[in-house]
Amino acid sequence: MNMSTPTLPLQNHGGAHASTPSHRERDETYWGVIIALNDRWRVIINEQGDQFILQKHYAESLHGGVWRGQSYSTTRDGLIKACVGRDCLSDASQELLLDALPSNAREYAAQIGLPR
Repeated sequence: MNMSTPTLPLQNHGGAHASTPSHRERDETYWGVIIALNDRWRVIINEQGDQFILQKHYAESLHGGVWRGQSYSTTRDGLIKACVGRDCLSDASQELLLDALPSNAREYAAQIGLPR
């Protein structure tokens, strides 16, 4: 049930200090973070604005970890299904936040003003 779709702000939860937003999806400070579900999982919008990406954090190097895409979805329902299937929603409020997203990634991109 998605009665009115509020615009969700991008939530860049990168690190302990503020830094310049990155355009690399793997980076901690990627500009397109929609929601950090926990320390290991987050949802982003890709740079083209046509996919929601569920990412998992991996500690791969001495300089820190990287975020890797685990699921790519063009729709909100597909994104929620991927999150539920990977058991990365820790409480009902996270599913409500995801349910507040527009029905597809392109609509979300339009809401946040991504150029087409």
